[in-house]
Amino acid sequence: MTLVSSLPRVMLICDYQFCGSTELWCEILETISKRDWNNELAVQIRIKHQSTTQYRELAELAKSILPSTVRTLLNGDAQVAAELGYDGVHLPNSRLETPRSCTEGLSWVSVAIHETSELDFLELLGAHSIVVAPVFQTQWKANVPLGLARLRTLVIQSSVPVYALGGIDHSNVDACQQQHVHGIAVLSSVLKARDPVHAIEEYLACFTLKSPPQEWRTS
Repeated sequence: MTLVSSLPRVMLICDYQFCGSTELWCEILETISKRDWNNELAVQIRIKHQSTTQYRELAELAKSILPSTVRTLLNGDAQVAAELGYDGVHLPNSRLETPRSCTEGLSWVSVAIHETSELDFLELLGAHSIVVAPVFQTQWKANVPLGLARLRTLVIQSSVPVYALGGIDHSNVDACQQQHVHGIAVLSSVLKARDPVHAIEEYLACFTLKSPPQEWRTS
């Protein structure tokens, strides 16, 4: 059994495609890096639609910028995440059949989940948490939101902490908390903010007033 305690309540997804340029992407990462987050923040680096070489180079660049005071996840490739020193990997829906042997060297395995049937993969992957998405309608891409009722169902049935993702902003964080999620994953509301650090701090404050992080045991 592996003890996974006090996982961050807020996960920022720093999406390369959303930022639109390497310059802006790095600027946001550098801005975040100026604050000591005391491991209260997780940053998931998401790099899609790039060549294998570019993916690795950008992942390495991001890791070199991020401070040790944040928990780091690389979206996609568990082997690259381990080789570059990330804390963990986030496995999108397309990688639910990743062999557990590929993730054993990582302290955090996060998995994207959309349906209750996909929860069967968690033990096989050695997952420590899941990200349920999209909970609400997002502004930057078309999707069909799952809604709060399905989020609650997944929270109840999941054996690991759940993060809500998709259309999350300050108007609906409390609604997600009422479904007993462990935390939230955010993207556009931070990446588009004039002050990304302040935006993250406001999300963290939403959880400060709640009960302290739980400790979870996963196999």
